[in-house]
Amino acid sequence: MIRIAMIGGGPKCLFALLELNDVLSDNEAQTVQVDVYDPYPPGAGRVWNTTQPNELRLNVNSRIIDASSSLCDQTFNEFRNNALQGTTDEVFPPRALVGEYLSEQFQRLVQHGKLPVTHRASAVHKVERQAGQWLVTSDSWYDLYDEVVIATGHGLAGYQHEQKSATTITAAELTVERSADAQHKVPDRSTVRIRGAALTAYDVVMTLTEGRGGQWAPSEDGTPGRLRYVPSGKEPRLMTMLSRHCIPMTPKPMGLPTQAQDILHNYRLQLRQWSNTSEHHTEQMWRILLACAMDIAGSAGVPANEESLKQTVDDGRSEQFSTLASPFEQMRYTLDAHRGLKPQTHEWVWAIVWSGLYSELVTALARYQWAPADRKKFNAAATNLERMAFGPPEPTAQKLLALYDAGMLQHQTSGTEHTGGVLTIDAVTAPPGVLAAAFPDGEPANELISSLLSAGEVKIRTGERGLLTDADGTCINAEGSRNETLSALGRPTEDPTLGHDTLNRTLHLEYRGWARRIMAQVNARSQKVAN
Repeated sequence: MIRIAMIGGGPKCLFALLELNDVLSDNEAQTVQVDVYDPYPPGAGRVWNTTQPNELRLNVNSRIIDASSSLCDQTFNEFRNNALQGTTDEVFPPRALVGEYLSEQFQRLVQHGKLPVTHRASAVHKVERQAGQWLVTSDSWYDLYDEVVIATGHGLAGYQHEQKSATTITAAELTVERSADAQHKVPDRSTVRIRGAALTAYDVVMTLTEGRGGQWAPSEDGTPGRLRYVPSGKEPRLMTMLSRHCIPMTPKPMGLPTQAQDILHNYRLQLRQWSNTSEHHTEQMWRILLACAMDIAGSAGVPANEESLKQTVDDGRSEQFSTLASPFEQMRYTLDAHRGLKPQTHEWVWAIVWSGLYSELVTALARYQWAPADRKKFNAAATNLERMAFGPPEPTAQKLLALYDAGMLQHQTSGTEHTGGVLTIDAVTAPPGVLAAAFPDGEPANELISSLLSAGEVKIRTGERGLLTDADGTCINAEGSRNETLSALGRPTEDPTLGHDTLNRTLHLEYRGWARRIMAQVNARSQKVAN
């Protein structure tokens, strides 16, 4: 019997177990036992739990969500259409509905799959070697396993800011965890400040407005898509989002011009060729991205040169937007440009380039050995480019603008606000990987990671925050060798691998390699018994 502990029960865990269930025969599956450790119901986990409010919506096109298997061939959109007894074209549905789909797929695995799977509703604190196995210690259990998989995503217990005070509550308490106590701490018509001005902060804003009975109506000027807010009287009087640079996320483009698709195809091939060369340096990668940006700008008539496009990446916004005083006016301009009412911007150009070439970058940069200076440059650029490419969908952006127009929402630079006696909501998302900052300076996120690092069971490279793994998810130990019975999937491996904060199952395939490694181990044990 091979006993496997899955630490974290979200989508990455689900994808891996569905794959393992599909590759094992009925007899082989009975030689494996899986325990999934997560305080939340598996499949959905904490981030996609089904009890979160409906105003929290998916931030990507729902067509990418696919947890189908031999047990059920339904994608999320097919599941949703069946559940709602009809077809819907809603691109950004409630996250709770996505959670229902993921949870249902996990329950189907438990009830009808070949693989024996048990859920242990508990958070794991420590994993350590003991007599050739792994001792896993959680809130309620400690047990021995042959294999351990770390798939904790954003973290089993959520993100708690180290400087949290009595007048601070976390975003998760208001949103995905929906704590009644946290809701009571934000009185009607109060004044609040929100640390952070990205997607998590937008969730907080939606929870405190739409989630308290506020409604959206067409704007009085009749502009298509533009909204006005109709208050319930239970929302805060004023919400102030705070960020270091006061740069907003750019709303997603609504579509991709045909000419841009052709241009992207050409540069995907170039990135593929670059990654396959024996000595590929990041200078060439940046030249490919910049050349693509120039071609996209030229095809759309966006005035640009190489220097101005590079400066936009370095600064996080274009010179054009630096002249707009309000971040919300930048957001409004972007929405008008998407509708053809104003010329497109450098931000739009880079959004097309970064999102359009992202899957090739994920493959090309997997486990890339960065020079420290290049790593730092890439992280800074990627942060700015992701703000341009992976911002809110138009419906969310229009709601934020409606609150800004009503005088209820503002965005300021951190440190400029008055702090005395004002409730603070911490909406800064936990950083990717497993460290608070890059190794060797960053501290481990929790005791689980701390103990594994101290024992030399895992490796984090200088300048990175995530666990180094092989292509099949197997962790690399401190000596640089494969730690054959310890694996990590998803967000804990961010930096050595790119872009794990996604539901796109096809973007990272480590889970497939992991399932095949377990299958090979099952076969090896069977042959040993037979001999």
